[in-house]
Amino acid sequence: MGSERQEWSVGVPLAEHKPVRARMRAVLRPAFSVLGVALLVLLVQDVGTEELGKVLSRAAPWLPLVLALEAARLWLDAVATWVAYGSRTRDVPFRSMIRAQLISAAVSNVAPAGRAAGEATKAALLSPYTGGATAMAAAATSQAASLVSGGLISIPCALAAYLLTGASWLTLALGVHTVVLVLVGLGMRAGMRARKLGAWLKQRFHRFAPHTETFQESARDGGLLPTRPIVATFLGRTLQVVQYGTLAVAVGIDTTAVEALVAQGLNLVAMAVGALVPGQFGVSDGAFAMSARAFGTTTAKAMSIALLTHVMQVLFVLVGSLTPLVWKARTPSPQSSVDQPA
Repeated sequence: MGSERQEWSVGVPLAEHKPVRARMRAVLRPAFSVLGVALLVLLVQDVGTEELGKVLSRAAPWLPLVLALEAARLWLDAVATWVAYGSRTRDVPFRSMIRAQLISAAVSNVAPAGRAAGEATKAALLSPYTGGATAMAAAATSQAASLVSGGLISIPCALAAYLLTGASWLTLALGVHTVVLVLVGLGMRAGMRARKLGAWLKQRFHRFAPHTETFQESARDGGLLPTRPIVATFLGRTLQVVQYGTLAVAVGIDTTAVEALVAQGLNLVAMAVGALVPGQFGVSDGAFAMSARAFGTTTAKAMSIALLTHVMQVLFVLVGSLTPLVWKARTPSPQSSVDQPA
């Protein structure tokens, strides 16, 4: 999305100081990537490669199940974005949505912006079917739903953390995580639908007034809380709890529902803290290593949960990277590529 035309193809106005922000991102991305990898190397050296190797070898037979759970979670993410199109859902073939999801999953794992970057990628790939503004509205709705569902799943994770660790830093962090994500998700949806904000944008950016109007019309297709996308993303988060519980069992930790929820809670906190670190390399590993005592296990076993997650991320990055080469996009009909009020 290097040119002005490409940026506007998904209906998002350019910021006046984009070159400054772009330069900052160009510096921060590799810097945080290097820091994350360096931290990961230090952690591996501290724990010991031999001990980690034994734990990871024991967990290897569980990887197909973990990968299947991740594939199901990605399918639910695709459903969440698809139903976020509201009355325009029928214009977007679900086959094309799955293709876009696979590609966006690779972007989410390597870009510092995570899921937000993935949703923007989906919007760009699917804009030929509905037009850019409608595609971006659906992507933003899906992102808001993900934030709200992330806040909701943090509630049982916080309760589990309290049962396991008491009034610890993790319990507090998950409590804050719940409030912040729900409020940000609701605020995002309210801003998307706010008529005054839309009027200001149309007045400020005359050239793109039609895009703003279509974006807001699409955002108002449904209530403030997008129920179906929230349900789909919440089910995906629930599958992730099962996934982390499976990883804990795989590395040899005696796991109950409480431990599985705490593992998911650690994952959520790591994603929030390491938002600028691609794939949370080093951040999630450190969080799990610090919490080994809470799980009643060794640092090697706790940290191996994060390491196996990275293996899964790398595999899906490879799949997403190869998808555009082996799965060609379907050409939409001319009528479906025009933005229409929802």
